[in-house]
Amino acid sequence: GNGELARRRTARACAEIEAIAVQTLRERMGDVHGSASLPALAERVVEGDTDPYTAAAQIVSLF
Repeated sequence: GNGELARRRTARACAEIEAIAVQTLRERMGDVHGSASLPALAERVVEGDTDPYTAAAQIVSLF
């Protein structure tokens, strides 16, 4: 019925929003490789000052 159509439209809109958000994040993540903070964070992980999850969270928080 009508409710099913509305539900499908909402699901399609959700998928579209998610796809755009993921694409935007991927484009921004491209900047991470060029980021000066990445080698510094990697060094801290190697030295045991932090863990990869915390380092990743720090990078994500920059966006």
